[in-house]
Amino acid sequence: MDQEQLDSGKPREIRLALDAIPLGGKAEGKAGDDAVLFVRDADGVRAFQAKCPHLGAPLAKGEICGGRLYCPWHKAAFALADGSLEEPPALEALTRYPVRIEGGEAVATLTPEPAPARHARTPLGQVLIVGTGAAAAACITTLRREGFAGAITMVGHEGHPPYDRTKLSKQFLAKPTPAEKTLLEPDFSAAHQVERIEAEAVRIDPARLSVTLADGRVLTGDALLIATGSRAVVPDFDGRDLDGVMTLRSLDDAVRLSAAAEQAKRVVVIGAGFIGLEAAAFLTKRGLSVTVLAREEIPFAKRFGEAVGAALKRYHAGNGVTFVTGKVARIAGTGSVEAVETADGTRLPADLVLIGAGAAPETGIVAGVEPDETGGLPVGADLKLADNVWIAGDIAAFPERGSGVTARIEHWRLAQQHGTHVARAMLGATGAFAGAPFFWSNQGDKRLDYGGYAPDFDRIILQGDPAALDFIAYYVRQDRAVAACSIGRNPAFTAFLHLLGEGRVPSPEAIESGADLTALV
Repeated sequence: MDQEQLDSGKPREIRLALDAIPLGGKAEGKAGDDAVLFVRDADGVRAFQAKCPHLGAPLAKGEICGGRLYCPWHKAAFALADGSLEEPPALEALTRYPVRIEGGEAVATLTPEPAPARHARTPLGQVLIVGTGAAAAACITTLRREGFAGAITMVGHEGHPPYDRTKLSKQFLAKPTPAEKTLLEPDFSAAHQVERIEAEAVRIDPARLSVTLADGRVLTGDALLIATGSRAVVPDFDGRDLDGVMTLRSLDDAVRLSAAAEQAKRVVVIGAGFIGLEAAAFLTKRGLSVTVLAREEIPFAKRFGEAVGAALKRYHAGNGVTFVTGKVARIAGTGSVEAVETADGTRLPADLVLIGAGAAPETGIVAGVEPDETGGLPVGADLKLADNVWIAGDIAAFPERGSGVTARIEHWRLAQQHGTHVARAMLGATGAFAGAPFFWSNQGDKRLDYGGYAPDFDRIILQGDPAALDFIAYYVRQDRAVAACSIGRNPAFTAFLHLLGEGRVPSPEAIESGADLTALV
């Protein structure tokens, strides 16, 4: 971009040689501080914003699978035809720019094309949502994006607008960070015309489409989404009520933990799950001495296999995290925590203890429905609990298509997928939920990707070197590859996730024989 063009008042433009944009591919074009992503196929050249609207990942480093462009970091998916949103965690489409061809160049004019206006035709006048998390936010944004003009009421006990919970155990803890950095939007309710009620729901009656609040108010709607999420589990340890003993589930939890870390020197993390190890990694970056106490010798062995679990443990240990295997006998201290004592008599000094013992679904207030053995509320493939009542997120026990089993999955992105599905169902769409589960975990400076669902897998097909944290592992159940875990193998992993969503994953034998998944999309 030259100064003459800026001074002339002409629209800014970005040019890129057509030869630099591969057919069926993409390339980033730049001019000064401006950038766009050009994509080219048999229908021509199109230009979109260069960064993912979720967290700003460079889309030029993403993957094209079929007619989709996947974000390289968190696998948001956009239609190549027009940039429309197809999969979260992004909650909005890509901005599109006009393109013309001049000689051997594609020229993008940096005046965004207007988004198509949509008007939903539905008899619904009032949508009522219980919960303020991922499923609720995705449902609301989808309803508005699809043109729903009716009233939306969102009820929840947290005082914050919807926020990105995935951030809480990561960089948020590495240094003092304003809580506002986690918000999805500065004023979500105003932006999406939502009536936000900060209150505790004490009873949900699906048969009446009603929600009773702690203050006695009763709310009703024409359609109801129940997305109450989960609460942190706190085992009945002696000393669990001491000052300095914390959990990490909500934004308030994260704010308290970060503030306490300013004064602490020694932290004991109880549990070696995702929250525990992410928090351990980033509190270590903050300069604290961190010990992880877990019952299992190798973290994640049951989920990822021993080779991957052992590699992650070595990586964290190499960055200063101490691991101790054992069971908690009690948390010791007078008023404030002083140590964690294990069943074998080991004493782990601490002035801060983080309990990462998992989460339990919040289903007790839903009347007339018995939770299953996982604690979730059973629903069909359409996520419907009753007429005009849907379940989404952590509390849903639903038929997971890829594995063929009923699953209750605590993934942020899956909750968003559920919320998106429910919004479209409210507006008249029919059919089963078929989204492929996916989550990412920042294990310190390494991002681990996991897609699919593989409870009690039969075997693992491992490619690459887990010890070098450069691998992809496929999990086989009943002679089908139903999940994959990866670090550093983004093209293959994204192709697997795409094929899983389409029900086209090749056989385990083909994968073992070296099938190129990227060629199958």
